[in-house]
Amino acid sequence: MHVPNMPPYLRDLSQRSLNTFWEIARIMVPIMILMRLAESYGVIEWISPVLRPVMAVLNLPPEAAIVCLSSILTGIYGAIATLPVLIGHDLTGAQVTSICAILLIAHAIPIEQAIVRRAGGSFWGTTLLRLFAAGLAAFLIDAASKLTGFLAHPQPLLHIAEFARVDAGHFEWAVSSMKGMALLFLILIGLLIMMDAFDRFSVTNLINSLLAPVMRLSGLDRSVTSITTAGILLGLTYGGGLIIAQGSNPEISRKAKYYALCWLSLCHGLIEDLALMVAIGGNFWVLFAGRIALTLVLVRALMGWHSLRSVGWQ
Repeated sequence: MHVPNMPPYLRDLSQRSLNTFWEIARIMVPIMILMRLAESYGVIEWISPVLRPVMAVLNLPPEAAIVCLSSILTGIYGAIATLPVLIGHDLTGAQVTSICAILLIAHAIPIEQAIVRRAGGSFWGTTLLRLFAAGLAAFLIDAASKLTGFLAHPQPLLHIAEFARVDAGHFEWAVSSMKGMALLFLILIGLLIMMDAFDRFSVTNLINSLLAPVMRLSGLDRSVTSITTAGILLGLTYGGGLIIAQGSNPEISRKAKYYALCWLSLCHGLIEDLALMVAIGGNFWVLFAGRIALTLVLVRALMGWHSLRSVGWQ
């Protein structure tokens, strides 16, 4: 096993961390400022009641819609920037996990589903699939919690207060925001080190092995299972890129691509994105095993529905 030379490794880690953090900051900082203005001028108080019925179905506070919309339009980091609107609500572990599930399944849709379309999938079809799955996941988590008491314990989001305290003056808010971004930078370094360690100690290969039985149950064509597994672990952009690169491969049919892209739309970024959601307060096993199980059921159901309708594939 190769042990990295520390000075070059640290330089590379610093460069990657700064480059990645800059891309994230370009998304988060404008959203944090907009959220501050929206809070100051009462926009959130005006929008929240409009979205109350939708959130009520999922047993989430109206302000959670702001977080979900930010996730859908900008991505997970954009949603993290809006999380302080939920501070002060008496959230339970199930509610926090539900929000995390929505963020994991439905994020950066304009960008990611454009990649899906380029890879041969339907933009609107997979978008609706992701939105439906996100809502269903939150509904099932809430129903299971009410039925069994699982994750019913109080879990306020006080630990994210440093990301931007909405009840503070402008200067205090700015200082709090900078502290939050500094904390995010440290988390990002930790994630990059974790990803490196996973590669060096073959943890990624182990996860691939653990996912192998799921891939056998998935009903996906063997020509796309390795690509799908890579996307599940590393992200839709990576998996979609591999499918685009294999676009001229005659062994991969249009049908196989379609179902692989459905899988990737619902379940991808299983390492980095999941680590972020657990750091926020989501339950690991619900977000890991539950998301995989939900994806398996929904894609299998989609296959069955298409089979019943006798959809023809070229």
